[in-house]
Amino acid sequence: MTPIQKAAETIACADALLIGASNGLSISEGYHIFADNEMFRRQFGDFQQKYGIRNVIEGCFYHYPTMNDRQEFLDRLMRYWVKDYRPSQVMKDLRSIVSGKDYFILTSNADTHLELSGFDAERIFEIEGTFENIVMNIPVQDKSRVANAFLDRYHGKRLVILELGIGKRNRMIKLPLMQLAADEPHATYITLNLALELYIPDAIAHKSIGLEGDIAVTLGELKRLLP
Repeated sequence: MTPIQKAAETIACADALLIGASNGLSISEGYHIFADNEMFRRQFGDFQQKYGIRNVIEGCFYHYPTMNDRQEFLDRLMRYWVKDYRPSQVMKDLRSIVSGKDYFILTSNADTHLELSGFDAERIFEIEGTFENIVMNIPVQDKSRVANAFLDRYHGKRLVILELGIGKRNRMIKLPLMQLAADEPHATYITLNLALELYIPDAIAHKSIGLEGDIAVTLGELKRLLP
């Protein structure tokens, strides 16, 4: 049995899915907050020329000379990345994989693409907030209690921890997920990432599956393998 076949079988038998998602998932959709790429230059080229801003994350936190300039950047970001967004094949495949399962999602992505793709907003904890939090200057909604209630509900059960595009040194989401995998006796840790960022510690290697490569391709294969 190949690793991806084993992953599909494990997901099919799971009682619930705890999903962790970071920048790699957004990149697989074509959205990269840290990149000076064609999309950024097309959408924000005038800001790049005027202020030397090199990517979306710099644009969000740049000290503009006026509040109007800052607001124009954020309004444009909301328009291109949120209001004009349509669910990608990546998100459609992920929804198909999750279909019929209880789930909870921890993410550091601010683009709200999970909610916009039909995932239940009440089951998504955006740990660092969303673009809307930045634009409207509103506090991040803390869903720690909801997350803990989910974990209590599936303690000791067949929990699949599905990690999507989280860097190997990430301590905000990846480290707690790996620790949870170690503590939960019947949990399986499945991580999807590019080869350079794929990491599974020795302590949980026996209960883990690493699927290296393009997340978009891997999710498509997983969807096809699931019943």
